[in-house]
Amino acid sequence: MNEFYRGRRLRRNPVIREMVRETQLSAADLMMLYFVVDTTDEDFKKEIPSMPGQYQLSLKQLEKTVGEAVDAGLRSLMLFGIPKHKDAIASEAYAPNGIVQRAIRMLKAKWPELQVVTDVCLCEYTSHGHCGILKEGDTCGEVVNDPTLELLAKTALSHVEAGADMVAPSDMMDGRILAIREALDKAGLRPRPRKEPQARRYPGRIPGPCGSGLQGDHPAGPECQQLRQGPGREGGFF
Repeated sequence: MNEFYRGRRLRRNPVIREMVRETQLSAADLMMLYFVVDTTDEDFKKEIPSMPGQYQLSLKQLEKTVGEAVDAGLRSLMLFGIPKHKDAIASEAYAPNGIVQRAIRMLKAKWPELQVVTDVCLCEYTSHGHCGILKEGDTCGEVVNDPTLELLAKTALSHVEAGADMVAPSDMMDGRILAIREALDKAGLRPRPRKEPQARRYPGRIPGPCGSGLQGDHPAGPECQQLRQGPGREGGFF
């Protein structure tokens, strides 16, 4: 008899298939995304065309929408912010009373057990639409890496101080995980918050809908700040 792997015996009925299944996916593995807008219109609710069923929400509408989701079993969510004002140094990203910071405080006050995760990036807060600080006089979108790390760390720290349970950087700056961790440690926040990078960001159409939800714009294109699909080893340096 030939000696080869006979996997069919592990697939012969639902009980065995469930017993030996390596990957389990449940609602506990998922989180809902919410886009909160800094606006004076309390009833603001605008659908995102590229993400059917997703909306840009005012703080009041966010509270209402999350409340309905919590009643339906929601346990965790991720927040993205859209500020009222943008500038070259993304100052609204780390403002103590920024839109995300206010949203965090509201959510944790109403639902303390709800896991609140926040996106940490600067592109939705900069007037030029890039994920960091540009060189003075820049016309081609070259982000200055290390000064940007300081602002990313300030942003993450402001989210955690507002009550976020986890921060999720999506900027793709070199060294940002260490910069954020050191900032949280220095502030004495080591026991609670986690950092969870949002996987790896590649240029292309897949991240597009989220970018449109944030009204983000990269005049020179974001490719210079993201991983390329080609080199397999490049992701290992992430």
